Amino acid sequence: MKKNFELIEKYFSNSLSDEEQIVFNNLLKNDLAFKEEFLFKKDLKKALSHNQRSSLKTTLQKFESDLEKEKVFPLRKWMAAASIVLVLGLSYFLFSDSFDNSSEKLYAEYFEPYRNVVHPIVRGDNGSSIESSAFLAYENGKFYKAINLFNSVSNKKDEYIRFYTAMCYLGLNDNLEAIDLLLPIATNEADEANDNSNLNFKTKANWYLGLAYLNSGNLNKAKSQFSLIANHPDNSYKKEAALEILDKLN
Repeated sequence: MKKNFELIEKYFSNSLSDEEQIVFNNLLKNDLAFKEEFLFKKDLKKALSHNQRSSLKTTLQKFESDLEKEKVFPLRKWMAAASIVLVLGLSYFLFSDSFDNSSEKLYAEYFEPYRNVVHPIVRGDNGSSIESSAFLAYENGKFYKAINLFNSVSNKKDEYIRFYTAMCYLGLNDNLEAIDLLLPIATNEADEANDNSNLNFKTKANWYLGLAYLNSGNLNKAKSQFSLIANHPDNSYKKEAALEILDKLN
């Protein structure tokens, strides 16, 4: 149990290895006590961050108010107050900036579900098969329904089915499920000669894997993933966007 809780701490410190990430994901899906502990610590960290930001803002506003009321200070007192205001102001600025440029906000800026290139939906198509119904739900943003349908097709282990199922999970902000599906596609050893074709999803999976890490707050892995995209000599998919994200993260 202690080892499991260490995985949670590693998750929040962005230090999980790929192997530990897999163990973490499995525990989160299958171990109720582990999931409850994770969600509790996640909510606690959010609450503490919010309270810290509110406290800094309130203290800064009080000092600013005091300065306005007292026009004349002994020099030493004024300098001490000014120093405190400066420090608090800087802290609040940095803290506020980190929220304004949070990984979630960056994710929202760049995330867009990959277009349906497998089973294009034409006007009046009501889904003549489970697979076409799945893609119809996907295009309409009905991600829960699409996931259920993708999981019901006979070829649900095919790469493109797993890829679009991952897109649904990303659309629902379920990053861990998306990572589970994207990681094998992004790291497969298939022939890369067709890597930029619509029906080869390796480069696309690498991009969305980076976004999933970003949205989950795992900035170290996100940076590593976007660096891989930006520096791959044969990759052109989302290279510029990856460079932009890296610049914003650094």
